[in-house]
Amino acid sequence: MVYYPLPRVPVVRGRQNVVLRRCVGKRVLHVGCVDSGLLAQRFRTGELLHQRLAGVAAELWGADSDCEGIAFLQGQGVPNLLVADAGCIGAVAQLQAQQLEVIVATELVEHLANPGLFLTSVQGLMTPTTELIITVPNAFRLDTLLHMLRRVELVHPDHNYWFSYHTITTLLGKHGLHVKEMLVYSHYVGQVLPPVGPAQVARPATPPARRAFPTPKPGYLLRKAAATLLCRLNPFWGDGLVVVATR
Repeated sequence: MVYYPLPRVPVVRGRQNVVLRRCVGKRVLHVGCVDSGLLAQRFRTGELLHQRLAGVAAELWGADSDCEGIAFLQGQGVPNLLVADAGCIGAVAQLQAQQLEVIVATELVEHLANPGLFLTSVQGLMTPTTELIITVPNAFRLDTLLHMLRRVELVHPDHNYWFSYHTITTLLGKHGLHVKEMLVYSHYVGQVLPPVGPAQVARPATPPARRAFPTPKPGYLLRKAAATLLCRLNPFWGDGLVVVATR
């Protein structure tokens, strides 16, 4: 076992806005563009990340192995969509012809059976200046550790891995990628980045009803207070990691 010092990195509230800011005016590929299970609901409310990317990118492509999800988006008039497996994304001829400036893969790597295949393959679509933006859940997120006190593991049923600062940077380095920037995102604390541009893809026909602020769930204020204190001591208590990598 080895002790690795942790850097001081920015903590932001949520992950979408920090991703969107890197994509403004860029030619973007969104790998894993279908939010399986919540696709229709999030599309109706305009909360789907692919919709929001469409509102800021100069050109946007989307790829996902979910055939039904891609068909749904195509039926809603979303252009430039491909059915493709992340593990061989670099072999897709239509994407090879694009001069991509940013490749977005948020909350994807932890679902893959072999993330190394994706990290190797995607480099076939990258130039030396292309940015690969990856977000992953943090192994040491506060909520997960608190649930361990109750002898339960809080985890998405389809996740194969937990990542930490060291494991995600090591994985990227082993596959020839250089970490250019890292941030931590939290659901409780951190710098709140203003929204970047309205989504332009298929707004809901009728605006959603105004929602009342929900009553905080039991323990929310306690978790927020704990997250505030812990993230001041060490940002890597946050919920997830945002990594910007280059070839």
